[in-house]
Amino acid sequence: MRWGRTCAVFLLLALAAAGQPQREVVGDYIEGRSNHVYGCYCEWSGEGVTGGREAILAWAIREGSFGGISLAGIKMAAVIVGESTLSMGEAPRTSILFFDSAVPFAQRQAAERLLRRHYARLLGEVRNVHSVPIQFRLEADSATLSVGEMLTLTMRRAVLPDDVLQGSTLWYDPFIPLVEATLGTTLNNKYWGGDFDQRWQHSEPTTSGYFGRFRLAVE
Repeated sequence: MRWGRTCAVFLLLALAAAGQPQREVVGDYIEGRSNHVYGCYCEWSGEGVTGGREAILAWAIREGSFGGISLAGIKMAAVIVGESTLSMGEAPRTSILFFDSAVPFAQRQAAERLLRRHYARLLGEVRNVHSVPIQFRLEADSATLSVGEMLTLTMRRAVLPDDVLQGSTLWYDPFIPLVEATLGTTLNNKYWGGDFDQRWQHSEPTTSGYFGRFRLAVE
């Protein structure tokens, strides 16, 4: 009889959990890499060895919460540097996180926990965390990111085949799943911080990233 009651309790709990709507965090996203995600074979083969070790990512959350704290309105960004091309997925890497200083500290903490929990493999070892002003604007055909004086990422919708060499194809999907993904031509990719032993600024138009909407299921 005890086993029967125990099984009945577990069944009721499972049914109750199944009836609960899945919680999600949704918003806007941009990523810019230092290699082509859409390009010709020569670009892909050359960058597979020495390129694609740096990336800038940013999220602007529209709806959702984590750990009981609302994340709506939070903007956050990451700079990732790998030992080899990040596009292969398994390269050891370190990252720096940035959170918008305009939002309360508790929200920034919750957002940091979200990134560390759900994007741990993507971010690798988090070296430092900064609180700075962040501007992130997503439109139908463009996206712009500004993080203090340290980060700039400007992207427009890629125009194919005009933006690429003959024979180009898609090599890499976005780092994170997107509900609406737009292939982007990067116009400016700049990291000018002091946490890494390198800085960069790429201003030659390159099909090296994506922007769009993300939807993340959370606990």
